[in-house]
Amino acid sequence: MLAKYLPILSLALLLCACQDNADDAAKSGGSSAATVEPSSEQAAATEVEEDPQLKRLIGQPAPAITLQSLTGGSVDLADIYGKKPVYLKMWASYCIPCRAQMPKLDKIYEAMGDRMEIVAVNAGIGDDARKITGFAARTHLRTPIAIDDGSLSAWLKMQGTPVHLVIGRDGRVIFSGQGDGAELDSALQQALDSPTANGPVQTSPMRQLAPLKPGEQIPEISVTLPDGSSSTLGADGTGKPHAILFTATWCEDYLKEMEPGTSASCARLRQDFDRLSANSAVRWSGVVTHLWTSPQALADYRQQTRQQQPFVIDSEGKAFRLFGIHRFPAVALIDAQGRLQRVVGPDDNDLEQAIEELSAR
Repeated sequence: MLAKYLPILSLALLLCACQDNADDAAKSGGSSAATVEPSSEQAAATEVEEDPQLKRLIGQPAPAITLQSLTGGSVDLADIYGKKPVYLKMWASYCIPCRAQMPKLDKIYEAMGDRMEIVAVNAGIGDDARKITGFAARTHLRTPIAIDDGSLSAWLKMQGTPVHLVIGRDGRVIFSGQGDGAELDSALQQALDSPTANGPVQTSPMRQLAPLKPGEQIPEISVTLPDGSSSTLGADGTGKPHAILFTATWCEDYLKEMEPGTSASCARLRQDFDRLSANSAVRWSGVVTHLWTSPQALADYRQQTRQQQPFVIDSEGKAFRLFGIHRFPAVALIDAQGRLQRVVGPDDNDLEQAIEELSAR
């Protein structure tokens, strides 16, 4: 699904590289929201297909969530609601529209950051602190950055980035969408004009899942099969150890030019996974992120890569969260008793040895 953005890759990269030279005319000490008029080229690059289900959040209490800052601190949104408005932009470093929208995000932050809590929240899938720090340095991103642990994405039921969330001083959602045009500008102004809350602010409860530790039992996790039906990821009664490949259907092709190393890792680990699956002492399966992925996309991926092992979609993002998967590809190794042994990450080169040790347990 991300492939539709490939023709504008070069433009998006250029826009981000030139971000620090962008016009600062939108910076203002007044009460107006920053309205940045994009060029026709920027407009083309930032054009995204809206996810209509995001509109259901408008008027709803915002989530009570604590975001972890890239610099090591935290942002407790529940403590901010009722005092000042909040603007969260969900993004990923490899997302072309996200990259193209960053110059405007910085202009909004420069103009409004003293009156509104503004955070660029990385989705935490396909990115980690090192990658995000490098991206921010290269693009001279000035907006504060946090990394989602999957909780905010799950609350949004986010299917892809970018996503913009504007919350008024009363703690209720004013805007939830993917575009950064006039509708967002209007919502930001509305948030600035919103009155301070009288009394306690109602919030949406959140459940932040802690990643599993080695030795902990694997719970059943809801997933989606290639035919669109629901299933669970967990014990199947065979009593065998279990190896689970975590990846994305679009990793090998979409990231081929933008992140060739990641693309190559996805191809290499998938091929190793195919080769090692001849070990019948271990149960094999794959999980792909739900971001930008439909059941049809998974079916196409399995056909193109000639996958013989079962693959499912992490439809709620819970599997990636529980196994602590941020960068992919990765392989989770589970012993015959259903306990996590370790996760082999994209920088590890000992999958074959780890499989031998797992099957010998």
